[in-house]
Amino acid sequence: MLFVLLSGIAFMIMGHGLQTSLLGVRAGFEGFPDFAIGLVQSAFYVGFVFGTLSGPWFVRRVGHIRTFAAFASVASIATVLHAIAVDPWSWVGLRVLTGAALAGTFMVSEAWLNAIATTASRGRILSLYTLVSLVAYGGSQLFLTVARPESFELFVLVSILISASLIPLSVSKIENPPTLTVERMGLDRLYRISPLGAVGAFVAGLVIAGFYGLGAVYAQRQGLNEEQVALFMTVSILGAAVIQWPIGALSDWLDRRSVTAATCLGAAAAAFALAHVASGSLQSLLIAGFLFGGLTGPIYALCVAHANDYIDSSDTVGAASSLLTLYGIGAAAGPFVGGFVMGRFGPDRLFDFLGGACAAIFGFVLWRMSRRQSLPNAEQGAFVAVASTAATPVASELDPRADEEAAPAPEEATPGSSSG
Repeated sequence: MLFVLLSGIAFMIMGHGLQTSLLGVRAGFEGFPDFAIGLVQSAFYVGFVFGTLSGPWFVRRVGHIRTFAAFASVASIATVLHAIAVDPWSWVGLRVLTGAALAGTFMVSEAWLNAIATTASRGRILSLYTLVSLVAYGGSQLFLTVARPESFELFVLVSILISASLIPLSVSKIENPPTLTVERMGLDRLYRISPLGAVGAFVAGLVIAGFYGLGAVYAQRQGLNEEQVALFMTVSILGAAVIQWPIGALSDWLDRRSVTAATCLGAAAAAFALAHVASGSLQSLLIAGFLFGGLTGPIYALCVAHANDYIDSSDTVGAASSLLTLYGIGAAAGPFVGGFVMGRFGPDRLFDFLGGACAAIFGFVLWRMSRRQSLPNAEQGAFVAVASTAATPVASELDPRADEEAAPAPEEATPGSSSG
C-alpha cells in the first residue's frame, strides 16, 4: 500500500514540477514581462495556501477518494487550459486554481500515509515521502527536453502525469482514513516560542519558491537552450536530495543554530556566485546551482527542527502546521518579488535577491545566538527531513517528534532569556 501511495504522489509531483518550469520558459518565449512571470508563479502558492484551508471541508463533505479524484481532475484540466489561453492574467487565475487543487490532492495523500503509518514507521515513511518528492520534482525537469516549450505537447504531458496519479489509487483496495483535521498553533505564540523557527520558515519559502518558480527563466535569460535549462534545474533541485540528510545529521551532532547559520551563509555565497561569477559557463552554472539548491533545501527543515527543540511534544503537529503556513506565505511572495527584481534590474539580480534573503537568515541566526545560549546537544531533538516542494499541514502528523519529549517552551521572549 505504501508503494501505491508513493507512486501516485510521484506522478502528481512530476506533473507539478514540470508545469512550474514549463510555464516560466513558455512565458519567456511569449514575451511576458518578468514581473508578470513572477506573479503567475506566486499565484500557485496563493492557491495552495487556500487549498490547505479549504481541503478539509471538501473531505468532510464527499470523502477522501472523491476529493482526490475531483481535485486531480481540476488540476489536469487547468493544465490544458494554460495552452489554450496564453496570457498572463488567464495564467494567474489558472495557477491559483491549480495550487488549490494540488493542495487538496496532497492533503488527501498525506492523510492516507498517516493512516497506514505506525508509531515505529512514521519517521521512515516521512523520509521516503521526502525523498520521493525531491527526486520526482527534480527528475520532472528532464521532461522539458521531450518537446518544444512553445508547443502543446508538454502541457498534455503534464496533464497525463497528473491524471496518472489516479491510477495507483483507483486499482487498489484502500479505505478512507479518519476525518481530515488540521491543528495549528497561533503565529504569535509560535514566534514567542521560536523566533528563528518562524522567521526562518517564512524566508525559506521566499527563497525556495523564488528559485523553483524563476530558476528556469533565469537559465533561459543566460542563453541556455531547453536541454541545458532542464539540466540546470534538475541538478539544482536534486542537490537538496543529496545534501539535506548530511546537513541534518550534522545539526544533530553540533549546535543546530550554528549549522543553520553556516548553511545559510553557504547558500548566500552560491547565490552570489550565480549572480556574478558562474553565468559565463554551463559547468560553473551547474556547480553553483547544485550548491545553491542543496544548501537552500534543508533550511526549512532546520528551522522546523530548531523550533521543535523548544516546543512541547503535544504541540509539535500544530507548530509544524503553522510553520508550513508561514512557509506558504513566503512562497507566495518569493516569485513575485523575484520577478519584479529581474524585470527592474536584470535576470542576474534574481540571485542577488535570493542570496540577500539567505544572508538575512544568517544575520538573524547570529542575533538570536547573542540573545540566548545554545541548547545542549543532548537536549536537541532529531532532525527530520521535510519535503517542502508539496507537503501540506497534514504531513506534520507523520513527524515522529510528536511522540518525543521536548524541552519546556517559554511563552514570552525576554532579553537574556528568550528562546532561539
